[in-house]
Amino acid sequence: MRKIYIPLLSLLLFSCAAKIHYVGQISISTKNVDVYINESSIKRNYDLLGQGYLNVWAAHSKPDKIQKLAEETAMKKGADAVIITDYFSTRTGQSISSTYKSDSLGKGIITTENTTISPLYPGGFRVIFVKYSN
Repeated sequence: MRKIYIPLLSLLLFSCAAKIHYVGQISISTKNVDVYINESSIKRNYDLLGQGYLNVWAAHSKPDKIQKLAEETAMKKGADAVIITDYFSTRTGQSISSTYKSDSLGKGIITTENTTISPLYPGGFRVIFVKYSN
């Protein structure tokens, strides 16, 4: 029985790992990747190679881990640089949570309700992969 649990547990842990899903062109792999936080910082001519989308687990990771993932992905896909920007949308919606509790007390039933309304502040990182032009 234990033989089944160990592979299932390891599969669960590895499937929850932070990942960047890449969409774009693929070039010859590179060994050095420059990291920028906005496009105006790049002083060389460049072309956009692709874009990275973070999975749910990566979106909640530390920024230095996201940078490392972006650099590793860039090396594999042949990008010379990555542009990592963060974004935050303010008040794009609300989260409403209600809890009901019923108790019988004496001859009647007492129902209590608790409702919580809180604003949502979604955010995350955008990763752009760049190839320098000659």
